[in-house]
Formats: sequence, structure tokens, C-alpha cells
Amino acid sequence: MFSKTLTLLPLLAALAGCSVNPPIQPRMDPYLPSQIHMDSEDLRGDTAVGTPNLHRDDSGILFVTVPIRSAIDKTLYVDAYVTWFDRNGQPIGDRMGPKTLVLDPNTPSSVTFNSTTPRAADFQIDFRYAR
Repeated sequence: MFSKTLTLLPLLAALAGCSVNPPIQPRMDPYLPSQIHMDSEDLRGDTAVGTPNLHRDDSGILFVTVPIRSAIDKTLYVDAYVTWFDRNGQPIGDRMGPKTLVLDPNTPSSVTFNSTTPRAADFQIDFRYAR
């Protein structure tokens, strides 16, 4: 009987206060990132964005131009930031910006960014209301 008590002691000690909380696992994002993001539903509803145009100059620098306009009867002030990625999807340098855009009501406009290296293969542009 004494041996049964000794066998149960480690189990009782573990249950009494030696518990360890499990690590908190990240929540997986079900959405794939796109090339253009808006920081709010309000900005999304107030603007219209066209298809990005890409081209390279003779030295291999990548240029991206995104058509954007205010889709409401109000002038909008919008900041644009760009992040460049290499062909493996790794960021190249720091995020660039902001470029502050003045979008006149219902008038087509655009924003153009250029990479700083020919290694750039893709981009992400983030728009937010200027502060």
C-alpha cells in the first residue's frame, strides 16, 4: 500500500500546480494578400481604382502606375505607400511613402512608384486617408 502512495505522489504533484499553459497558436488569415489594399471600408467606398500598369525602363527599374479617383463629390486626400518584392516574394528594403494624393471629385488621377533596384518583381500598394 505504501508503494502505491509513492507511485501516485508525482501524479498528484503534477495535477496540483505544476501545470503549464499551452502556447497560443496564431489565427490563420483566410485571405491572400493582393497588390492593392485600402485601410478602411470608407476609403474603399469613396474611391475607384483601376488595373495597375507595370513597365521597366532600360536599366531594369520597375514602374507601377495605379489609376485612382475620388468616386464621390468631394476632394479626397489619400496617402499611398509601396512595398517592393523580389521574385521569391521577399520584401526589398523598407516600405516607401507616403505619397499624398489630392483626388478631385470624379476626376481620373493616378499614382506612380518606381523601384530602387532591378530586383523588384512585384509590389503592394497601401492606400489610407491622409492624416
